[in-house]
Amino acid sequence: MTQETKVQSSISQFFKSQSSNQKLKKDDVDNSNNIIDLTNADEKVPSRLANFEHKPDKISKSPNELDKHKRKSSIDNDNVDEVPKPTTKKPKTGQLTSRTKSKSQSAGSSNKKLTPLEKQFIEMKRSNLDKVLAIQVGYKFKFFGEDAVVVSQILSIMLIPGNIKLDDSQHDRFAYCSIPDNRLHIHLKRLLNQGLKVGVVKQTETAAIKSVDSNNKSGLFERKITGVYTKATYMGDELLTGDPNINRTSVTDDEMGDYIFCIDELHSKDIGMIAIQPITGDIIYDAFKDNVTRDELETRLIYLNPSEIIVINDNSEISKETLKMINIVNDKVNIIHKPRRSQTKYTNEIYNFFSTIDEGKYKDLGEQYLLKFPNNIQSCMIELIQYLEEFKLSNIFTIISNVSCFSNSKTCLVLPSSTVQALEIFQNTTDANSNKGSLIWLLNHTRTRMGNRLLVKWISKPLIDKDQIEERLQAIEDLTFKFNHFIDSLKNQLDKIGKASIDLEKNLIKVHYSSTYQLDKISRKEVYLLLKCFDDILTMIKHFENPTNNQFESIHSPLLLRIFDELIKLSKEDTVKNLLDMISADALDDSNLNDQKIKFFNLKYFKDQQIIDQLSEILKVESLLNDELTEIRKMLKRPQLNYITNSKETYLIEVRNGKMVDSLPKDWIKINGTKTVSRFRSTEITRLHKQLQYHNDMLIRNCDNAFNSYLFKIDNNYDFFSKVIRNLSIFDCLLSLSAVSSINSNYSRPKIVEDKQIIQMKNSRNPIIENLSVNYSNYISNDINISYDEDRVLIITGPNMGGKSTYVKQVALLVIMAQIGSYIPCDEATVGIFDSIFIRMGARDNILQNQSTFMVEMLECSHILKNMTSNSLIILDEIGRGTGTNDGIAIAYSILNYLIEEPKKPLTLFITHFPSLHVLEDKFKGIVANYHMGFHEVSKSNQEFPEVVFLYNLVRGVVGNLYGLNVAKLAGIPDSIINSAYIKSTELRDAIEADWPKKLIKIIKLLRETNDSEIDLLEIEQLCNNID
Repeated sequence: MTQETKVQSSISQFFKSQSSNQKLKKDDVDNSNNIIDLTNADEKVPSRLANFEHKPDKISKSPNELDKHKRKSSIDNDNVDEVPKPTTKKPKTGQLTSRTKSKSQSAGSSNKKLTPLEKQFIEMKRSNLDKVLAIQVGYKFKFFGEDAVVVSQILSIMLIPGNIKLDDSQHDRFAYCSIPDNRLHIHLKRLLNQGLKVGVVKQTETAAIKSVDSNNKSGLFERKITGVYTKATYMGDELLTGDPNINRTSVTDDEMGDYIFCIDELHSKDIGMIAIQPITGDIIYDAFKDNVTRDELETRLIYLNPSEIIVINDNSEISKETLKMINIVNDKVNIIHKPRRSQTKYTNEIYNFFSTIDEGKYKDLGEQYLLKFPNNIQSCMIELIQYLEEFKLSNIFTIISNVSCFSNSKTCLVLPSSTVQALEIFQNTTDANSNKGSLIWLLNHTRTRMGNRLLVKWISKPLIDKDQIEERLQAIEDLTFKFNHFIDSLKNQLDKIGKASIDLEKNLIKVHYSSTYQLDKISRKEVYLLLKCFDDILTMIKHFENPTNNQFESIHSPLLLRIFDELIKLSKEDTVKNLLDMISADALDDSNLNDQKIKFFNLKYFKDQQIIDQLSEILKVESLLNDELTEIRKMLKRPQLNYITNSKETYLIEVRNGKMVDSLPKDWIKINGTKTVSRFRSTEITRLHKQLQYHNDMLIRNCDNAFNSYLFKIDNNYDFFSKVIRNLSIFDCLLSLSAVSSINSNYSRPKIVEDKQIIQMKNSRNPIIENLSVNYSNYISNDINISYDEDRVLIITGPNMGGKSTYVKQVALLVIMAQIGSYIPCDEATVGIFDSIFIRMGARDNILQNQSTFMVEMLECSHILKNMTSNSLIILDEIGRGTGTNDGIAIAYSILNYLIEEPKKPLTLFITHFPSLHVLEDKFKGIVANYHMGFHEVSKSNQEFPEVVFLYNLVRGVVGNLYGLNVAKLAGIPDSIINSAYIKSTELRDAIEADWPKKLIKIIKLLRETNDSEIDLLEIEQLCNNID
């Protein structure tokens, strides 16, 4: 199924879902307000459609909007015979209105005729069935037919009844709804958030240009699709056409910036991928082997969270494994399937793209990509290029400096999706709309958006290179404990950028898109603010070009010194100054958008002959208008007479009503008037006025062309600006991490070692819980001692709710923070470098659908056993809880025994509710250590079992009673039931512990066989089903 068919089908399904089994009857149309009732007779009207009080010709308008609607010179006259205004008169008894005629009656009408605008809509719609079309008509954007039904439902606006399908003939006109043109941006975002693709259709000629240049002066205004958008590709473009007085930055603070993903399933387990983020220009690629459960794909989807995914394979549809995983991660994502083409075609298309874009400016890049990317990434690349061409974004691939590999094993570790979710790295799992309580919430004190994006990357991919970690740690030490004037000044510059909500990274990539495709993605004001920010920063830095008094002597961080050195070198260039000299900042203070365009360039430095020529023509016409005014003064004998402007109509001659008006030449044209005066244009003024309008419109067009040329000049310096942004982003992230240690004065710098695996921390604390606590001074700290040489496997037992999971999460979080280069909450720490962190916790059971808890446990354990290394940190929580107690103990023992004996010897934290596993400490002395979470028993005479006071400290030794009954009491279970359970629990314990060892030998054998072969569902099921 093609993309167009699929989207058209989705639109139809949307309409059908709203109007299923509904028939449009005469009584369904409320002629008092012309709202279609799309509900069944026996259903309640949805609140968003019911009780509309406004009529389509009574949309509320601000004074500015009302003034707009009085303009005539540039309003499209197409709408005169477009859709008749709804009548408020009720038909006489037995009389049918044109709205309620039967299909046969209206079809047989000889007067029925499509308007020119409707014909234009049909022509455009037939070639754009995959889009909702927003069509500019005067000062509104209108939606017709099926598009109107969908839009009216989403936006909760009035739907004027009429034909829905393109070939319908039931009504005289198409159904439609409309929105004001200056609200397009707001409504467009709402439509895109619902997964729609929207094409914006605009008038591409003005009335003045049409009257002079067009071959069809009395015909329909020319319209074209000027922009196509989806959720991931929209960057606030359409706000440019609205009110220039709107604060653009504040309106677009919540722009989406989603990724677009392309996956190539070359084989069932060999996957290539590219993800692009249009709003930043970020390009991420990877090629990896995956298993049947798509664990590796899940990790990449969790990290990047795309809103659109293209899947390439040899089959007629997406593989069920891939489709299932996509829907598990995000069931609202738009998915497009593409059949594979020959590799020769992919290669030729890559060459062709880079040879032709920007007149061959990037022709050498094609060869670089082909050498860099394997086949299943090349296919993803060309599919994305062709997909993005419709959005005019495919030149994103011409910036090779934005390309990075997702899994670079030489510099960083990639946290698996299970670890990201279990540790709540980016999102609070209890509240999907909040990141409070996540690691990013704790560490993010960035001042700018570009810094925020980079910090997310740092947190998601901790470093594995000791030198890089130490560089960050030293930078944080210098920023935290030493004062420096240069650092303080640079901080202030970042604060200014953040407070002004200026996104340097986003605006720079918008310049890049616009320069190639001549788009209106960025306004003149945004361009000026972009350059002004760079100028302010580089001017400040230039003051430190020749440092005195050894001002950097106190800085010991090589990373900070490199940042400062590169910024000082960049400040010596005149790139920004030369670009700013070409424009006039004062023009941006003008509230009129056209005046901004005309005055934007400083023609002394920016020579554009077409602008100069048009300005000259305008002066000539204005001179002739002044000559005509002189003649009229003589004729009317009014030497002080001047032209006036009224209702934005210019060059009017105003005379008092009466004899004066009667004496005027008969060929003068009355424009408007009042009871006392009338306003005219003579024949010559009318002719000159049209010429003036034409040259003004041509001037605007030439100014737009010149602006595109100016953007091209900026884009030619993309690498220069990108270097500034990169250094400022790194500096912002370092400031953020230093703020964490400053706010929490009891954080310390970890000692990083690379010769052995070790985690030793004194008085460590869980950083999230500590910061969420109202009184964190009472937080219980714990020591951590686990290393390759001694006690590399910890078995942790203890009462329910005693803090076991919090403790092991604390260990993982502190390791991640240390490898990010952050200070950590403890008195002192020595940490080895881990290349992977695997966590299996029960919190994820609800994510994997249609699989038992035990099956999920075994799948995740198998993935860990298959991918662990000698430098892995493994955390397993309550393995075996998803099956019977005997089987659970057996499988937990088997997996733990395997990890202990495994030659790779990873550090392991193993939480269990099975005290019987304590025997492994005796079997593997010096390797395994039993710990439990401390507690205090309080005996009570009125109950069989003791109550427990949690101490939340880690204590050496094993505990035989898990005190689950204490949790039952806290939950309010009656004492009689709890006492009975206590007696039964004591009876069952001995029987269970006598039986479970019989299963161990068989399970260990199955586990080894499973891990030594390719893991698939059948083998896991065999392991689950054969433990009896």
